[in-house]
Amino acid sequence: GELPPGSLLAWRKLLTYTGSCFRYVNTTYGERLKVIKADWDTIASAAEHDSDENHSFTGMCAFSMGIMGEEAEGWMQELLEVFAVLVDRISKPASLLEECDLLSINMNNRYKDINFDKFKPVMLAALRSLLPKTWSTTHETAWEWLWFTISRNLVEATTKVKSYKKYNAHLFDTLGEEQFEHFRVTIFTDFFSKCAQSQEWFKQSQTRLRYIADRVLRSSYDMFHKPKTEMMDDLSGLGLRHVGYGVPIELFAPFTDSCVIVMKRLISDVAKDETVKLSLKVDAATTKAHGLQETDASDLMLEGFRWSIGLVSRVLMRTITEGSTAVMQSINQDNAELLTKSLREAARAERSNLLLRVTVGSQCISPLYWALRSGAHTAAKTMIEDMLTIRADRDRYYFGVDDIFRLQPDVIEDILLEAPLLAKTFLDGLIWRSHKTKDGMRPVIYYLEHLVRDTDETKTFSRALISFVKYNNPKTIMHPILVFVLEVLWTHLAKRSFFLDRVLTMISFVVFLLATCFLNQPHMIGNTTAETCLAVARILVYSLGFMRLLYWHTVEIFRAYRTKDTEKLCGLKAPRYLMGGPELFSFILMINMICMMWVEPLFHCLGAEGKIAYTCEAWDDGMSLAYELLVVLGIFLYAIIVADIANISIELCEFKVLCTHALKQVVLCIGAVTCIAIIFAFAISSMTREATMLSNNDFTEMGRTMTALVQLAVGIMDMDKVSSISGESPYLLAVLVGYMLVVYSFFFNLLVSQFCGVYAALAEDIQGYAMLARGEVILDTLKAIPMKRWNAFLKSLALDQKVDFEEGDIGLAGGIKAWEPSLAHPTTQDQIIRAGGDTDPSLPWPIQHHSSNETSMEKMVAKTIQKSLQKYLGKNGTDMSTTDGSKTSHSSSSHSESL
Repeated sequence: GELPPGSLLAWRKLLTYTGSCFRYVNTTYGERLKVIKADWDTIASAAEHDSDENHSFTGMCAFSMGIMGEEAEGWMQELLEVFAVLVDRISKPASLLEECDLLSINMNNRYKDINFDKFKPVMLAALRSLLPKTWSTTHETAWEWLWFTISRNLVEATTKVKSYKKYNAHLFDTLGEEQFEHFRVTIFTDFFSKCAQSQEWFKQSQTRLRYIADRVLRSSYDMFHKPKTEMMDDLSGLGLRHVGYGVPIELFAPFTDSCVIVMKRLISDVAKDETVKLSLKVDAATTKAHGLQETDASDLMLEGFRWSIGLVSRVLMRTITEGSTAVMQSINQDNAELLTKSLREAARAERSNLLLRVTVGSQCISPLYWALRSGAHTAAKTMIEDMLTIRADRDRYYFGVDDIFRLQPDVIEDILLEAPLLAKTFLDGLIWRSHKTKDGMRPVIYYLEHLVRDTDETKTFSRALISFVKYNNPKTIMHPILVFVLEVLWTHLAKRSFFLDRVLTMISFVVFLLATCFLNQPHMIGNTTAETCLAVARILVYSLGFMRLLYWHTVEIFRAYRTKDTEKLCGLKAPRYLMGGPELFSFILMINMICMMWVEPLFHCLGAEGKIAYTCEAWDDGMSLAYELLVVLGIFLYAIIVADIANISIELCEFKVLCTHALKQVVLCIGAVTCIAIIFAFAISSMTREATMLSNNDFTEMGRTMTALVQLAVGIMDMDKVSSISGESPYLLAVLVGYMLVVYSFFFNLLVSQFCGVYAALAEDIQGYAMLARGEVILDTLKAIPMKRWNAFLKSLALDQKVDFEEGDIGLAGGIKAWEPSLAHPTTQDQIIRAGGDTDPSLPWPIQHHSSNETSMEKMVAKTIQKSLQKYLGKNGTDMSTTDGSKTSHSSSSHSESL
């Protein structure tokens, strides 16, 4: 139908008014925003080129306050810290309001009297001083409008915070566990009924959902009471995790409404309780400010909860919006192709940063770390390969290894923990191999800087190589670059220190043997010269050997407890370095020497008779027996420690590894045989009738029976005794034959088969296990390397110098060039992706078409082969499948007619 009379004129006036408003806003406020942006860019640019603090906006504000005679108040300093953010967000009202709300909370928690009008003249005076040539009334008006907008938001937010804070605290003090449990249960019921699609994102168990509800409540309380920096770090981290989960921001509004609705019911129920004091009166100013009709505090409790939970929601939504980059979205889908597309428009100088850092507010997260942690290993592999691909234009080379270790120093530990299969991909990217050979050798560059030197200057050694050694995987450690790094460290740094340390240990062992095995023979006791030499040898044992062990273990134990490098052992915290290896035997040897000194005849007789002697009344037979046992134990401990010198050679180390693994089987076999011997000893001890029939006393007592069975097991028992038993007690002989069958036919043969199994299991990776053992030795040795020698070693590697790819082609720093047999790792293509055209670092890399060209070539060759086969076989009506999966039917007319 027709429009009512006058409606056309009304619509024309309405649209004219609306258009005029838009034009006015664009003309007035748009120009102001342009002025503010230009002024602030000028100030920021000048501050970057001038290191004088007084020439920055903050420094000039401080100078202006001094000229005006004003004191620098704390809230002003806090405002200046975020003033750049406020200026940047002036064109985004919602973001500006959010920042003002957060700033007001922090100010209210730290300062009482705040007068925002004091900052305006200070700000304008600083701007006039920093922009003397361009300042005009237009600039004055624009910045006055900016401060009017900011101060209005701050005043409103500060008033709300002052009003809501105490009631928010009162709310959580009033609600009990019953009300909190009701909130945990009801919130998701209301949310799911309001937004059914949300159930696809909340599939966790009820306990997990209750935990989320508790976090919601806690965030409402913490928003008023926690410092802004700490709260923003928590919320930014939570928001970025939601980016990784792919949570849509549309769910936050209904979830926040559900929280407020459920909390409103709880407050209403609690308000009916007479015992709860909810009758706090609100002053007139607060009532007028918030438009409240009632003086009941329940309204302010609800409004405070609504405001704080709404602010939390806004922060999270902004974090998700700003953090939802194309890279994070491709990680969420674990799509390598989508990830590659998202990097096509990335600036070549910033390509690695997009994969390693997403910053929202004060919080940063690594997309690579998130891909590893969330299980998006396909995307993670693509990211590693992309960053470790060497790209080049005519001016410079681009290689992301420095960015990786700078922005994510623990990347190797993260990879080995979350996706160990990607370790090979990462290590392969650190090696450049030329596709050209010379005299059967291929040039190779190992980019090992970050496997030797840590990015943290306070750490001596690289965390990356430590992680590889501690990972204890024989296949991973045998990667060419890790073998090369360990060989360099061993040859140029650790070998000498290790060998000298073991030589000192061997000298101590020789002195120990002289003092306990050679110079203490009975025929030498009584000879003054021999006794003096023996005394000197034993003093050297306790000074050279014991004091050296005591000093080393004291330092290591102190360091372990200071750095909390301990493990729980029987309820006690023990240093981690004692959990295995030569260090444990060294510690036992130290304790053994302390016990030896306690029963040392030289000390006892010297104190009793005042001269060097080794037999006296003070040193009785019990001490003599204890001393002999301690000496025997000390010899074995020394031998085990000295055997560690096998690490000097990989071949010896391989044999040591085999012996170590076989020794475990020997210990298990001895334990099993001992149990069998005890069982049979009990059985034979119960045969008292048979024992009385024997002519010897070997099986009359439990102890003698056990001794005889042990001798029988190790083959040192006289077989004539066994023959005599066969005539005296056939039943006892049957038991002994059963014992021998179990020990010899079962356990000893089983031990032999275990030896074969151990060798078969280790044969393939024996070099890897030997390299791991050497890696542990290198790590332990480098702990004692002086910093001066370490720096000299790094200087000798010349890692700061660029290494040529080819003659005249100066490449990248951080690598060492070597040569390997050309057939060791065949390479036919140049690993460096080169691009022509403009070399501006801000431009993206040109799209490479090699893969599509190769695919087209493969299809063309396949079609040629297909046609050749068809021509050779003839048109016989056979369906032949093409390479792309389609089928082509060839049916001749003559053949169809014959049918």
